[in-house]
Amino acid sequence: MPIRTEKNRRLYALGYALAAIAILAVAFFLQPSEKGIGTHRQLGLPTCGWIVAADLPCPTCGMTTAWSYTVRGEIPTAFNTQPMGMILAFIAMGIAIGGIFVAITGYSFAPLFFTFPPSKLFIIGITLAGAAWGYKILLHKGYI
Repeated sequence: MPIRTEKNRRLYALGYALAAIAILAVAFFLQPSEKGIGTHRQLGLPTCGWIVAADLPCPTCGMTTAWSYTVRGEIPTAFNTQPMGMILAFIAMGIAIGGIFVAITGYSFAPLFFTFPPSKLFIIGITLAGAAWGYKILLHKGYI
């Protein structure tokens, strides 16, 4: 595996930061749906097939809406819309800030990432996503 030079690390970090900023900018320019789902339709995407076929939200229903609320600073509304979407928006913000920091300073966050085993991060991520999906189903069905 080739060794990354400081210049390469800075360029990769800048690329990640710009990608995160682009996604956050799209979320900012979308008008969040008050229904908690459907904001993605502004991007030309179709209505969620799960809702059409089974009247159940898919695991990503409400994510775009939650991102749109998060970038506007409407955190409680974002959490109530789709908790995992809010978490992912905050992760994207961290990537943007961290990427810019690395691009400017050359600092490496690699030691921090090796502190957490990938298997545990995966389990935590899947658990949070499953819980958020369950919450979204209960919300959609009117139990919450």
